[in-house]
Amino acid sequence: MKVDIKLKDKTLKESGETTGIVFNFQQFSIQDGPGLRTTMFVKGCPLHCPWCSNPESIYSSYQIKAVQDKCRGCGECLKVCKSGALSHDENHQIVLDYSKCNHCLDCADACNYKAITGVGIRVTVKEAVAELLKDKPFYDNTGGGVTISGGEPLLQHEFVADVFGALKKKGVHTALDTTGYAQWNIVKKVTKDVDLVLYDIKHLDSQRHQEILGVKNEVILENLNKLAGKLDIWLRVPLVPGFNDDLDMADKIVELGRKVQAIKVYFLPLHRWGEHKYCSLGYDGSAYAKIKDFTDEELEKWKDHFKSFSDYVIFGKA
Repeated sequence: MKVDIKLKDKTLKESGETTGIVFNFQQFSIQDGPGLRTTMFVKGCPLHCPWCSNPESIYSSYQIKAVQDKCRGCGECLKVCKSGALSHDENHQIVLDYSKCNHCLDCADACNYKAITGVGIRVTVKEAVAELLKDKPFYDNTGGGVTISGGEPLLQHEFVADVFGALKKKGVHTALDTTGYAQWNIVKKVTKDVDLVLYDIKHLDSQRHQEILGVKNEVILENLNKLAGKLDIWLRVPLVPGFNDDLDMADKIVELGRKVQAIKVYFLPLHRWGEHKYCSLGYDGSAYAKIKDFTDEELEKWKDHFKSFSDYVIFGKA
């Protein structure tokens, strides 16, 4: 059944319930913590990583996704667009001018072919928890649980904290996938009912961090140190050619992992799973496209470097 996103948003806002904007519930996830898990992805992120594999998570509210190949040229979307953002090309396929789009979602409601869809839906804590508990037997049998990712879940801290609290009451293992970029009181509140933090470390130099990602890293490192010893930590490092592919810095990150009592440190080489999404969301993906892939020889060098760290450092998989 098609959900009226706008009506639901209005109704929930008026209800006064704690809500969040979610764009995916990914079942049977094996990359975001131990065992089989469901990962709930929330919208909004303060960092601007050029290689982001979830670009639909960057914008904090609803947005339009247009896939031209699915368009049948019926014209229903053009009839309802009040901003003048939509047109047809010479093949009668949809063209969306994102600079004019106000994300009203009228065109998504009108499209019967899923050429235009809305990204994100507002849900209550109760709705989110009900969805996340559907696979509890799998969590129990595999040592799995629920991970909340994004985007940056700390941006929706009231909602995320309440979801974690409700899950803990049901005996579910909980994990937070985070950049750590938030005030400490928010981090402390959200992690109160969290068993495991998947903590992203992208670069140790604050100036370089700000130059590429848009924010400095002092608060990220401070929050990581404050979390040490309070819960399980996995450090995760997206390894990006030309940005942080430095063996000396990698060794320092491993040292940092030991200092904060991280259980494991993951180095995850760049992949391109999300690159195709940029165009459909109206984003400029040229910075992503310009990043070079690792050669097989370079990957082997990294693997060899980490052999001496035994099982503490995991390379190439989450």
